[in-house]
Amino acid sequence: MWQNGGTAFKPDANILRHLKAKRQKQRAVAEVKLRCLWGHSRNFEDLDTFHRAIRPYLCLAQIFGIMPLSNVLSRDPQEVKFRMRSMGMVFTVLFLLLGGLKTIIVADRLLTVGLNAKNMEGLFFFIMGMIICACFVSFARCWSRLIVPWSCLDILMLFPPYLPPRRSLKYKLRLLGSCLSIVAMVEHALYYASGYYSYRMHVVHCHTNHSRITFASYVEKEFADIFQIIPYNIISVFYAFFLNGTFTFIWNFMDLFIMLVSLGLAQRFQQFSKRVLKLANCFVPDALWSDIRMDHVRLCELLELVDFSMSVIILISCLNNVYFICNALLAIFTKLRYTINYIYFWYSLIFLLARTFLVFLCASQINEASRLPLKVLYMIPSESWSQEVQRFAQQITNEYIALSGCRLFYLTRKSFFGMMATLVTYEFMLLQLDAKNRRAGLPELCA
Repeated sequence: MWQNGGTAFKPDANILRHLKAKRQKQRAVAEVKLRCLWGHSRNFEDLDTFHRAIRPYLCLAQIFGIMPLSNVLSRDPQEVKFRMRSMGMVFTVLFLLLGGLKTIIVADRLLTVGLNAKNMEGLFFFIMGMIICACFVSFARCWSRLIVPWSCLDILMLFPPYLPPRRSLKYKLRLLGSCLSIVAMVEHALYYASGYYSYRMHVVHCHTNHSRITFASYVEKEFADIFQIIPYNIISVFYAFFLNGTFTFIWNFMDLFIMLVSLGLAQRFQQFSKRVLKLANCFVPDALWSDIRMDHVRLCELLELVDFSMSVIILISCLNNVYFICNALLAIFTKLRYTINYIYFWYSLIFLLARTFLVFLCASQINEASRLPLKVLYMIPSESWSQEVQRFAQQITNEYIALSGCRLFYLTRKSFFGMMATLVTYEFMLLQLDAKNRRAGLPELCA
């Protein structure tokens, strides 16, 4: 298969042509199978593809102005495309305009009173929301180039010799999305509960007119920056709550989307690894190793395509989470006045840490599953070791198979623990620098 030319091995041209032709034939067969299934939409709908599993989340994203895709409900992945003239794009433009106005209002107010590390958290939250939305619009533009080859690979791996997973991809994605959504909604409700209770206690102790203790008066105080420009009415109240909810949704959806994509890729790498692990202690001809290696190439090509499209989103997600974790750690010893304030603070911090951990945990499964075939390859006796096995082993060891943040770091467990170690060091430094503030009491309630 390989010709030894002195010190180097040179590939046989005939073998390379044969492998190239075989690969083209396999792709053609996959495309024919895909077209046949798309022609029978009911059969295609029954398949556990990533397109079918991710579709409800794309529909939800449309409502909040991100991922502006047309024909999201279509069973055919080829019909789900980015179009400038679509209802999803209308929602996106509307959010960017209204969200931009809100961000400018918040920035103007903070510049008036003066920026510092504690009060700029809100401004950073809104600016990051705008950036995340813009990144998802850019990602939506290449969605069709991503989901079509992904669906082709899904179909290839949903039939023998690949075994179906114990839990369907649709089940995993919906379970994860449902749990994360419930926790996020509780966190959002606690934010308003904490703010309203603090406002109510302030009015009770500092004002003689207790008739001001209404939710409407709290809304006027909570969104005072908006009502300085827009008159208070039902439309402006809806605008204020919707914008706050949308920014919160985008903040959570970014991490959730990375988890969903990671689970979709990890499931295929796990199926591939199980196929190879079944071959342990078996005689495997070179032709089969060649087929297996080419399937591995397809998986790596898909991962590379996803990583190229999502690396900016992953980078922003990690930077965003690190900033808010550091900001929360900065205030971890700040005394709070009421129990509800402590409940919200710790619930929010634990949720943020758990969400960050889940991003790395889901994505790290890709790297871990991709290295499992090496166990089988290293068990092959030397007399059965061939050039095809050698190429497969080098392919696994030489490529770092994982999602990344613009190739600056990879989403693995090692990276997560490295980040946590940095945050712990940061917290110890804060303990030394913030000793004076920790001894300080609560400020006057009616000051």
